[in-house]
Amino acid sequence: MSAEHYTYEATEFGDFAVYAWGTYERTSVLAGQPKKSFVGAFDTLEQVLENCPKAVARGTIIKPRVSLAHLPDESTPVAGGLYPDDWAD
Repeated sequence: MSAEHYTYEATEFGDFAVYAWGTYERTSVLAGQPKKSFVGAFDTLEQVLENCPKAVARGTIIKPRVSLAHLPDESTPVAGGLYPDDWAD
């Protein structure tokens, strides 16, 4: 994945998490869907900007929404007459 942009956010532990945003490749079953990947955690904002100078604060960029509309829900029959939450042993 080539990152389109990077974001950072403060965590509940007092450090900062950095994420890369991109799009799943066409070889993936999620091709074209937004992808968020964890890059790393840093103790200070200065370390974030030193290691990822293009990173911006979360909220500066609107996060893309991942659509799951193409997936069946619990009451949608799938091949074989089973429902997605049925387990075949």
